[in-house]
Amino acid sequence: MIKCQICNNPDCIRVAEEVLDSIYELYTACGNCGPEPEWNTTAPLTTIIDIHDLSSTFLLCSSCGRRPLNAVMAHALSIMIRHGERDEKSGLIRTGTPLIYRGFPIMYPPRLGPDSLVLIVDNTGSQTAQDIVEQVPEIKGVILRIGDQAKSVGILDSNSRPHEYSLLAGCDMRCDLAQSAFGELVIYKNQSKIHIEFDNDHKMQVLGSLDIKGMLGGRIVVDGMCGPGTLGLMSMLFGAGKVIFNDAWRPAIENLLLNLEVNSAILGVDVEPVLTITDLSLIGDKPVQVAVVKRNGRIAAEVYFGDLRYLPDYIDGCDVCLIDTFPAIDPSEFANIWAKKYSSSRIITV
Repeated sequence: MIKCQICNNPDCIRVAEEVLDSIYELYTACGNCGPEPEWNTTAPLTTIIDIHDLSSTFLLCSSCGRRPLNAVMAHALSIMIRHGERDEKSGLIRTGTPLIYRGFPIMYPPRLGPDSLVLIVDNTGSQTAQDIVEQVPEIKGVILRIGDQAKSVGILDSNSRPHEYSLLAGCDMRCDLAQSAFGELVIYKNQSKIHIEFDNDHKMQVLGSLDIKGMLGGRIVVDGMCGPGTLGLMSMLFGAGKVIFNDAWRPAIENLLLNLEVNSAILGVDVEPVLTITDLSLIGDKPVQVAVVKRNGRIAAEVYFGDLRYLPDYIDGCDVCLIDTFPAIDPSEFANIWAKKYSSSRIITV
């Protein structure tokens, strides 16, 4: 059992095998579910339904215990209206951004059970958020968006100021499914502190292209701005000889260590801590090694916490360096540093 560092709920975090066994059935309607409420999300909610009738049983299927996404969002919006944080002309689109707890691409509106949604909101207070978590069973956490929606959560390097959202109520831990030709992994994220990604297709295409060229199997791969670890973990699944993870944002490294543990059986590895990550500062400067990962007694990965610009001086070399900056960020500074230090390595900006 893996304890969630946010809510301590023993059911919040499951090992990858358990998630993969059930994920494709999590959000489907059962045979007794009612029809999907196809409401206009821009129309005032009060013109569609009587918001005073909204409760946890509104459009609840008595057979599977799930509700349509629109019903859940309407319930949350009604609480916002009662608190005066949305006016009565507000449509469902004003509720916020829903992130399903266990995310993967679905082609149908999800049916939601308890604790299956993290909601990102604007202009909402903590008491309203607390009421939403307490009264809407499907919503496990409410996050306040801070700043421009286009600005990524996290940090670029040790000279940057971190950008975080604020967890108003509940738990913001959720996971996404990473899929490839070599298999699937589960990537957990403390979502108020980690950049939101809605799909990983591009990253998997990059890795697939590298694999076809023979640049992953048995190679030393650096995941230089690893975040919660998607590229590096998948490189391990693709057969990399060793992966060197690094990030300057401590919450990212904390999520990575969690994901190594969650996916350890699939990857066939054991994680050995070197340092207690929570004892370190929030932002890393000169890299320090915080964990080593072994497979059959041999080192399969190393985890560093620090600025990618300094990492070349702390490792013995690599075959491929993956640099995944935030969208709209020019990665050339980082790529140039690595190209000068390891001219024979392949530098890949993702």
